[in-house]
Amino acid sequence: MAKIPSSAAGAATVSSLSEETSSVSTETIISNDLPPGSAEEIMELFDHSGNYFKGLHGGAVAAIAERVAIACARTVVAEDKHLFLGELSISYLSAALQNEVLLVDGSIVRSGRNLSVVAMEFKIKKTRKLVYTARATFYHMPVAKL
Repeated sequence: MAKIPSSAAGAATVSSLSEETSSVSTETIISNDLPPGSAEEIMELFDHSGNYFKGLHGGAVAAIAERVAIACARTVVAEDKHLFLGELSISYLSAALQNEVLLVDGSIVRSGRNLSVVAMEFKIKKTRKLVYTARATFYHMPVAKL
């Protein structure tokens, strides 16, 4: 997995090029235009990324949600702290059909000494229709000593 910079100084882009086995082409963007604790991802869905009903597979939604959440958390959490995903909840509001382009916006809800919470929204780029929402809780390791 590519390393995400810990500061938003300058525009940084982390790309995952689609391969033969990949079903989604993504690009995570962290830039000066976005406040610290925010990240944006653009997803292009392919024919073989869907489920039986021609929608985006739930596991793919979870993987992209985790990636965006880590990108958001890394903008406010120090590099020397490891992030441990404690909880990931996803609400599937509607289906994102094949050959759609999705826009994923992530932002920090809360970030403290030992815990960070990130909220994400998945929208269809063309219509801005909200299709999925997600919330991730990260624990910072090692735990601070009191």
